[in-house]
Amino acid sequence: MNNKQSRFVIGLIIALIVVIFAVLNVNPVTVSFGFTHVKLPLIILIIVSLLLGAIITMLLASSGKKKDDNKLSRSAKKQISNVKVSNDSQIADALKENQVKKQTK
Repeated sequence: MNNKQSRFVIGLIIALIVVIFAVLNVNPVTVSFGFTHVKLPLIILIIVSLLLGAIITMLLASSGKKKDDNKLSRSAKKQISNVKVSNDSQIADALKENQVKKQTK
């Protein structure tokens, strides 16, 4: 199994555990938002909390990944340009040596 498949299977197992836990906890609970109190079944609260956590995780993971990709891309571009400059100078030196050899013959 490759990495994506194993992560998918682990995600399904965790989701199944959360769903079973939520179904077993259907009693109503009071949730306080500071200015108001809402009475909800615990299953709704668990599922909403899970979804909000997943959304926050996806947003934070995608924003960090793009920044790392840009840094890597800049670093890679800089290294490539350094290699090109190095190769260009080596080619120029080789051509000069070749011309000097031809002139001395």
